[in-house]
Amino acid sequence: MKIRLIANVLVAASAIFGASSAFSAEYNWRFFTYVPATDFHAKMNKAFAEDISKASGGRLEITHYSAGELPYRAGDILKAVATNQIQMGQVGAGLAAGDAPELDVFSLPFLCTSYAAFDSGVKAMGDIPDEVLNKKFGIRVVMNWPIPGQSIWSAAPIETIGAVKGKKIRIWNPLQVEMLKQLGATPTSLDPAEVIPALQRKVVDGAITSALSANDWKAYDIVKHGLVLNFTMAHQITLVNAEALAKLPEDLQEIVKKKSEEWTPKYFAASQEADQSAIKNMAAHGVTLSMPKEDELAQVKTQLRPMWESWAAKNGPVAAELLQRLMPACQQG
Repeated sequence: MKIRLIANVLVAASAIFGASSAFSAEYNWRFFTYVPATDFHAKMNKAFAEDISKASGGRLEITHYSAGELPYRAGDILKAVATNQIQMGQVGAGLAAGDAPELDVFSLPFLCTSYAAFDSGVKAMGDIPDEVLNKKFGIRVVMNWPIPGQSIWSAAPIETIGAVKGKKIRIWNPLQVEMLKQLGATPTSLDPAEVIPALQRKVVDGAITSALSANDWKAYDIVKHGLVLNFTMAHQITLVNAEALAKLPEDLQEIVKKKSEEWTPKYFAASQEADQSAIKNMAAHGVTLSMPKEDELAQVKTQLRPMWESWAAKNGPVAAELLQRLMPACQQG
């Protein structure tokens, strides 16, 4: 009986010590990623968070959470960071377009379609995303980075752009709604976690996403065709609550800044490498990749081109300035 009692005391003491050590840091932040822990985004963000914690000598402890570990969805990130429910988060500019539509310039079809173009575009943007989100929500931007080119993935063949007509296609930002309507398709909004079940149940005929995300979701078990359009690079923004950042001592603020600068090219390189690996793996699992014919692609680019100016006119002077900055930058990239 005494042995059991001693054992119970030791277990309780161990639990208390473990809990207290978790809060031994001077500052504790939560970093949320809206995709599962096995996805590229979550793996990169977890490693980034751990590197900042290590560089701070444990004074700033950033704990990473992925989808399902906290009660947030992709569309909740801006508000969760703004209200300091989480101190860091990642959001796609397209997913945040309901709250900050003027920043979703990279979602314009065929404006920026390569890593080099995206890099040039981000540099041309300057501090505009940070200024907008800080003014609107009290959020600071620490990183801008790309998810690879967006294409259409389906169970049944969609081998040409014309074949999209009449199909129900998953979208994840407002500009994709307009694009698909112009192509004669029916756009359907779905959170990332809902895409595979919707394809399984044939709620949608296809889904817009990158090969990287499709591969992370193991979509190749259902999806057997990919219409490779690469019509946009998905702009991802890493966010920090401005007040939480300002409360850090200057040396810890500097660590967050320097680590963000250090990791930005890592995100670019890892995204590009993962994209190529994903394309190969999708093909290895029997997914047929179709490329649009040059004349059809040129016709669609001409058809969709007026969306650029109409988007800028609808979303105000910041949107107009971003478009003017990105048009030459992306062409050079």
